[in-house]
This record gives sequence, C-alpha cells and structure tokens, in this order.
Amino acid sequence: MSSGRTAESISRQNIPQLLPHGEIYTINIGDKTFQLSGESLSFDGPSFFTDYFCANRNTKSITINRSPKVFKKICMYLQGYAIQIGNEYDYVHLLVDAAYYRLQKLKRGLVMEPMMVSVGGETFKIYTETLNSPGNSPNYFTLIHSTLMGNPFMENNTKHFEQKPQLFKELLYGLHGHSIHIKSDLHRRDLIEECEYYRFFGLKQRLIKHQIRTNPFTNTEEITINHTDIKVSGLLNDTMDSIIGLNNSFTVVKYSRPYVDEGIYRDLVIQLESSEVNLMINTSLKFCNLLVYGETCMQLKKILSKVSDDYVYEQVDGMSKLIVLIQTADSVGKLNGMTMDKGWINTLMDLMQIVMKTAHFQRKD
Repeated sequence: MSSGRTAESISRQNIPQLLPHGEIYTINIGDKTFQLSGESLSFDGPSFFTDYFCANRNTKSITINRSPKVFKKICMYLQGYAIQIGNEYDYVHLLVDAAYYRLQKLKRGLVMEPMMVSVGGETFKIYTETLNSPGNSPNYFTLIHSTLMGNPFMENNTKHFEQKPQLFKELLYGLHGHSIHIKSDLHRRDLIEECEYYRFFGLKQRLIKHQIRTNPFTNTEEITINHTDIKVSGLLNDTMDSIIGLNNSFTVVKYSRPYVDEGIYRDLVIQLESSEVNLMINTSLKFCNLLVYGETCMQLKKILSKVSDDYVYEQVDGMSKLIVLIQTADSVGKLNGMTMDKGWINTLMDLMQIVMKTAHFQRKD
C-alpha cells in the first residue's frame, strides 16, 4: 500500500499455486475488462477469484458489477505494485471491495495504513499511534475505524466531519506531543470544544488553563485551576503528617490532572470565577464564610464531597446554597495587586475590631 506515493514493487515470493500461474483470466468489472494471470490472482488468495475459477475449471472469465475505478487499483496491487490512496473515499472503497473479493492480505494492509478522514472538506492522514496516547483513545476516529473494520459495508462508511479544519490541524499537532500556541481564551475554548467532540480527553487536559508554581510561604508546588475544569477523579485528601502539621487543623487537598500529571499531586488552589460567590467576614466573631449559590454551588459541592464533609448545603427559597468555613490563620494572597503578608485577613479583622471599639468609645463620650 502507499498513501500518496508512486507505485513500488511488492515482494512476490512464495505465491501459492492456487491457480495455474501461467493462465490468463479475464475479469469484467462494470464496463471495463481486466486480464490477470493465475499468479496474480493467487498472490492474495484464497479469495473470491481463486475460489470461483477453481470451482469452474473450464471458465477463464467472470463478470462482476462493481466499480472498475476501484478494481484498477486492486489489479495493480495483485500485479505487485503499491497503490496510491488519495483520500478517505479511496481508502473506504478499497476496504469495501477488499472485503467483497475476500482479499485478506489487502484488507490487513489497509488496516495498517494511516486513516484518511475529511474535516471541513480537507483530507487528513492520521497514523494509528497518534490516536492511541493516554486519554485520547478510544476516540471518535478509532471507534468508527473499528466499526468499519468489522463491517465495511455499513452505510455512511466514509469518515467525514463538518468541523473546522484549522482547529483540527492544531489538535493533530498537539497529539504529536507538541505544545499548541493559545492565541486567546476564545481560541482555547474552541480547541477544548473540538477535543470534547472527538473525545481527545488527554489533550483537553493539557489545554485547560492552569498555573503551576511553588508557593513561597509553604515551599510546596501548587496548581491553580478553575473549579469548572477540575476532575473529581484527580482529587486527593492526603492526611499524612507531612501534610497536616501538629498545629494545623486542616488538610491540604491535592490534585493531579488526569492523563497529564501521571500521579504527580500538587496542592490545589481552586479559582472561582463566578458572580455566585461571596466571602463573608465576621469581624466580631473573627471568622470567614464562603457563600456559594446556584450552579456554582452544585459544581463546588461535587468537588468538596469527594474530599471533605466540612460544609453546609441547603436549599433556600428553591435556590441551592453552600456554606464553607474558611481557614484564615495562614491566609496568603494579593489585594489590589499587592502581595499580602501571611495571615493578613486575621490582621485585617483585628484592625477592624480596634476601629469598631474606638468608634464605640467615641460615641459614649
């Protein structure tokens, strides 16, 4: 076989003597006539042809209502030449007729060839190993291909997709192990949607927006990722002493991106980009609550239920509500672009209490 290459001779050693090698047989396909020797017909046998002529010894011709264009390529193959597969239609038509004529070597050879698929009217050649990386298989193509191998005569057997060819080129580039250049958040979203369509879940995880850095306060590696992109299967509630110190009353939840991090777990920082989230600071009692509503509530509850039961979930006037007590003793972060000292929220609450007490005494005076 040859995808887009010039014909080259194929080894014809040990051809079985299914038909007399010196005999010439006439095969009428549609409105075209082909002549092949017994040696050529025996090259991929037993087959429809060898069985027919063996059963009809006095007959040297046969007429079959199939495509002469496809058989011309099969004829070249039987004569020992590699054949060109130009597009997905060539591939499927050859596979169908290889099955029809029971040419098993040709069929096995086609299975080893790259898949030919059409995306948005543009033909792509995809090697099987490209589609078999972790998390990316089974996918749309391998499922259709395996179905086609089992039943070449199925309807709509050509692999044709009305997706965007430029995005598909970028996905193939990524499947080969390269980094895809993300032009914008919209571009990232389009790529991820294409990954979901084709079931390239491993590649999708690589494209999800995230940040990996070493926390200067804890000196541990952490990953920041949006709550909508977290897979529950990648969460770990590690209760080892190395994670929970003697003076700590909380557990650091860790996360490993499926198919990408290969079991490497990092401290998880959940990014909440939602208007359904409020941080309530009670300066009098010196504690913080995270109040989450609506769809964000359900998404965060799914995450928390995997690693903790330290939250309150309730329905208020038909709306979902999640209350999470926030640990602020060692809080770190940025405020208006400024990096805050460790425990800054507690310091802020202490200052607020002083201000409130001062205001109270002033009112008394």
